[in-house]
Amino acid sequence: MTLDQFLDQEISLKKLELYIIDLPQLMTFKSAIGVRKSRRAMIVKWVDKDGAYGYGECSCRPDPYYSSEFLEGSILMVKDFLFKRIKKAKNYREFLDALTKIRGWSFTKAALEFALNDLLLKKEGYDILSTWEHKRVNKVPVGISLGLQDNYKALHKKVKESIDLGYSRLKFKINPDTNPEDFKKIQEKYPDIYLSFDANGSFYEKDFPKMKAFAKLNVMIEQPFPPSRMDIAQKARKKLPEMFVCLDESIKTMGDLKVAYQLKIMDELNLKPGRVGGLYNSLLMLDYCKKKGIPCWIGGMFETGVGRTANLRVAQCLPQADANDLSPSHRYFEEDIIEQPIQMTKKGKVNAKPLNYAHVDDEIIEKYTVKKIVLK
Repeated sequence: MTLDQFLDQEISLKKLELYIIDLPQLMTFKSAIGVRKSRRAMIVKWVDKDGAYGYGECSCRPDPYYSSEFLEGSILMVKDFLFKRIKKAKNYREFLDALTKIRGWSFTKAALEFALNDLLLKKEGYDILSTWEHKRVNKVPVGISLGLQDNYKALHKKVKESIDLGYSRLKFKINPDTNPEDFKKIQEKYPDIYLSFDANGSFYEKDFPKMKAFAKLNVMIEQPFPPSRMDIAQKARKKLPEMFVCLDESIKTMGDLKVAYQLKIMDELNLKPGRVGGLYNSLLMLDYCKKKGIPCWIGGMFETGVGRTANLRVAQCLPQADANDLSPSHRYFEEDIIEQPIQMTKKGKVNAKPLNYAHVDDEIIEKYTVKKIVLK
């Protein structure tokens, strides 16, 4: 089945159940964006006319610090605008058209599409990702995303722990106050380590000297500059040609991806399905990256097992990726909301084959639900 044929897939919507959960994290995570101690998120349950259902997760943060979307706004968007539009859709194409009428709110739209596809996969045995015509992998290599470290001792401890666990790549959050010399020591001590950085857009033109020190370490730097400042990224290309840039927050649409490629300000893409509006847009971007030869991997937003399962299915479409930011459940939570928590092998890979759809544990999701909304 081609993607175009799939868009004629019949769908129905009887009701949406929105679970607002607050899932405690194992540890506090600190980045240039802020500090988080729990995963507060919206889980969407789509129920069709036959009683079949599927789950999707809204990956946005509770605050508008990563993007303009935030949890309470997403809840209102579904209640007041999206639900009334998508319930009229008779097929997948009409569903996408209904989403397109509303500008922005990519994470929120993606949650609905994830839930619909989870339903279709359970009910029909296929979803939109089944239309991907290229090679897939069952065992997805995963890296670990680590927060800002207070000193070299703490940094070294995290590196050693992560290597012992078998991660394929270690990515550390950085900002202009981070000391690049600490990472130079790590490289000298562990020359075979696959190290990378994530600045979350915290550097500006005044920080070029500091950025140059990081660039000299010859590793990937994710989202060095603010998402909207492609002008700074262009200047950096001329003044810091040795810097290997991976874009994240800057790429929300296909238009963003094409502009970044044409301006030659990116070497790699961290594709987060939620950030780009869901699975349909993800497939379009994956296809573009494949045609243009842009290295691509799948990132995450500290999702529960519901969102992580969907992301892993997308990651299966990228056999060339060295690592994806899709760590197992025990990395984040004491207990996940799915029946079989996502696990990683000692070789740093997640077997995605048995994770086709989200087996939500009803007792656990109820345990951590702080609000439930039913839309009929």
